[in-house]
Amino acid sequence: MTLADHPVRWPHWVHPAGWARRGVRVIAALLGSLLLAPNLQAEALLRGAPLLERWGADLVGAPPRYVGAAHDDQGRLYVANLEGLLRFDGDQWELLRLPGAVYASAVARAADGRIYVAGFDVFGEVTDAADGSMQLTDLCGGFTFAKDAPALANVWQIMTNDGAVHVRADQAIYTLGVGGNGPARAALPDSARRFAATRQGMVGRIADRGLVRVGADGTLNNIVGGEVFAERGVVAIVDQAERTLVFGEDAIYLLDDQRVQALVAGPMPEFAHNPANVVIVLADDSLMVGTGRGELLHFDAGLKLQDRSAIFPGTIEDLHVDGENGLWVIGDGDLVRLRWPAPWTLFGASHGLRGAVFDAEWHQGGLWIVGANGLFRLAPEPAVKMTGEALPWFDYEGFALHASDAGLLIAHRAGLLVLEDAPRPRPLLADTEAVTWLLTLPERRDRVFAVGEHSLWLLALEQGRWQLRANTKLGSISPTTALIGSHAGEVWLADSRSGPQRWRFNPDTGELLGKTVFDSRSGLPSARGSKLNLFRLDGQLFAVVAGQTWVLRGEHFSLDHSEPASLVERPEELVVKSSPVGTFAQTTRELLRRAPGTQRWERLQFGGSSVRGFEGTLVGQDGIVRIATWNGLLQYDPSQILPPEPPLTAKVRVTERSTSGKLTPVVAVAEGAGRAIAAGNAVLFRFGLVTMETGVQFRYRVSDIAPNWSEWRAERDLTLSRPVGGTYTLEIEARTRSERMVQPLRYAFRVEQRWYEGTLFKGMTALLGVLMIAAIALTVAWWRTRRLHAANLLLETRIADRTRELEIANRQLSELATVDSLTGILNRRALESGLSREWRRCLDQHRAIAALMIDVDHFKQYNDQFGHLEGDAVLRRLAAEFRQLYDPSRELLARFGGEEFVMILPDVALAEAAERAQQFCQRLRQAALPVTISIGVASTVPTQSDDPQQLLRRADVALYRAKHLGRDRIELAVD
Repeated sequence: MTLADHPVRWPHWVHPAGWARRGVRVIAALLGSLLLAPNLQAEALLRGAPLLERWGADLVGAPPRYVGAAHDDQGRLYVANLEGLLRFDGDQWELLRLPGAVYASAVARAADGRIYVAGFDVFGEVTDAADGSMQLTDLCGGFTFAKDAPALANVWQIMTNDGAVHVRADQAIYTLGVGGNGPARAALPDSARRFAATRQGMVGRIADRGLVRVGADGTLNNIVGGEVFAERGVVAIVDQAERTLVFGEDAIYLLDDQRVQALVAGPMPEFAHNPANVVIVLADDSLMVGTGRGELLHFDAGLKLQDRSAIFPGTIEDLHVDGENGLWVIGDGDLVRLRWPAPWTLFGASHGLRGAVFDAEWHQGGLWIVGANGLFRLAPEPAVKMTGEALPWFDYEGFALHASDAGLLIAHRAGLLVLEDAPRPRPLLADTEAVTWLLTLPERRDRVFAVGEHSLWLLALEQGRWQLRANTKLGSISPTTALIGSHAGEVWLADSRSGPQRWRFNPDTGELLGKTVFDSRSGLPSARGSKLNLFRLDGQLFAVVAGQTWVLRGEHFSLDHSEPASLVERPEELVVKSSPVGTFAQTTRELLRRAPGTQRWERLQFGGSSVRGFEGTLVGQDGIVRIATWNGLLQYDPSQILPPEPPLTAKVRVTERSTSGKLTPVVAVAEGAGRAIAAGNAVLFRFGLVTMETGVQFRYRVSDIAPNWSEWRAERDLTLSRPVGGTYTLEIEARTRSERMVQPLRYAFRVEQRWYEGTLFKGMTALLGVLMIAAIALTVAWWRTRRLHAANLLLETRIADRTRELEIANRQLSELATVDSLTGILNRRALESGLSREWRRCLDQHRAIAALMIDVDHFKQYNDQFGHLEGDAVLRRLAAEFRQLYDPSRELLARFGGEEFVMILPDVALAEAAERAQQFCQRLRQAALPVTISIGVASTVPTQSDDPQQLLRRADVALYRAKHLGRDRIELAVD
């Protein structure tokens, strides 16, 4: 028996017979169909790995043991798990435990949208209870069991077709909803293996017999040619386009109503040591194959292999496409989602790349990459897998590449190389200085400017070889940006000491013809003390000084507020690059794209994928757009067009909380008040959006309570404590990272009036007020007659005052123990106490908690130059600015020691914590403080095995990296 015959693989840790792991050996395919024209092969094969979102056990809330998946008409995802059935609604994971606490062995969706789940002796339909949670309706009573098999026992598969639901158990296939058109029960021998409900009927394999079809009377009829599977396993049986395919161990077969015959014979070398394990047909009739070693192989409709990607090291147990065209890859210990088709792919660690990437170029049939760890070459293999080769010519930073027919120019930390038709490159500049930019003259492809730390070289093509033509010393300038200008031989250099400089050269000889320094006389503010940046867009030159953007008009700069500089938080990092597929604008944290023929900039987001930090936008000689990142190289393929996504609608879950703490769900009906909330009770709202996309944000307003729109936040909870009786309307808007259209929600609700909020009580209150005024007047008259008694009261008052003064002094002493005397914020002792408290709360609620570790850059030098009193004044100003950006009711701000501060952010994930860090930096820039800060950001979801100090240590490591990378920046903690 081979486990390849079971489409829903039972994990080894729960299989009742203790089966060993599956041993599928190979499946077949068309080798000849992989042959492409040479000039198209490189482009077709040059694809990285898809961007992944991994769902760990800490997020799912269940053991990482998954079998299969399905989704309902609302887009909610269902996953069969060791502990039962999981459901994800875009917000929270919910677990439905099956009767007898058995594991869920299969889950499926029928044509009518119903969700079915099965386990040992369990089969039923999953529906919503009154409170919105999952409930199971048992359907085993609808089956006809044999006398010797009074129950289901092991359930292997749930199959659906033509309105029928088929359940394959140990000894039979049971069918519901066939309407008399087929058997309700088809007996199976012990040697039955994989079955499938296809357009050719119910088809499956019987060991030692071959492929069979279930007849109308429940008999198992041999299929002509099916005996080939008597001793061979079946990987999958799928309907594709107008045909039914049978994936065997060493060939692909075509199944029709007459026979099964080999479609293409012969083994596939791609599966020789990596057996296929699951196959699904995608919407475009292409096929996705998951293997026993965690790889995805994509075949087009003609069975030509297109892509190959390593997803995780274990076996891929199942594949599922959700309602938003996301592909879920389910494995033994892994749950991963990716977009397919994938316009963006990543070359990273799986391709051999290490560290940050600075430049990339296509040359001589391969992709060449330079970065923080040297030079790499990625070459496509016949099996469509990119593999990286680290070249030994240098093992330090490489900064820039330029490809031409004359060779590949390679700029690195110690000089400049050119790779020609030889095994090793020829040095043009050896052990001189770092060369950072290679600038090509658009009108002279035979000229390249190389910009280094201290010199600028002109390279020229002479007799088909690159040679040094001229060298110009930069002098005191230390360029942070270098650009080619709009005129021949024109180079722009950004220098924070003196402002932008325009150097003009003779492109033939390299002679410097003149240079112009643009300063305050040209309309620019002084760049000293701030980062200067230059970029070109639509034929215009822009300069960013002190966070403001200026455009050059003639010989004068004027202030500019246009896009994309106005759309990003750090315009001083902005890099703009034009390409055939649009214009890209990028900072280290943000990436925007303007499609050809439009003026609208769209923000590109990569959700929960592993993409971190953008280094530069690159357009290679092959015309492909690539984005250099801190951990790899993104590549954009415009031919991979995502299918249209279904519309989204904001949702809300409403709960009533009584004064005793009892929670009662309230049915949320849009535009309808439903039942009234009892007087004095609180109303709890939980916003929702059923989407698998991460990074959803909400805003709301409530009539008569909060009539103005709130800020956009990822927070989903809103609590109205003891609202006044009346009728209200809650309005909710939501948005996604990809800016999809979301239908807003209006929810009307009514709160009963308290007994003292009625008209009668208000009238009685007014009358009582009149009587009280009269009583007060009589009391005052009486008090005046008791002057002597007042003297005694005065003595008692003085005693009480002394007592209160003592209480105040004691309270002040207590506060001094937790407040930093210099800055007036919490000290480290209070921080540790508060962090422990918030850590326990987030652990109980499975919420994230974040920490910002903030340090003042070069503070020792500042103290040495201006004195410690001025340093103390700076710390007090910093603390005052920080106070303006935190919520003392739920967040902790403390001085950690010296010039270090810490902020603890409960219920905040890493992306939102990074945004808060950006707000701190922006605040300090606006405050014009004489110092800068570096911030390390960390976030985690606490587990029982963690401790709060780990969070601070991870934030501190990120802070150290920010210091090491140049200060005045933000770094995120990485595992």
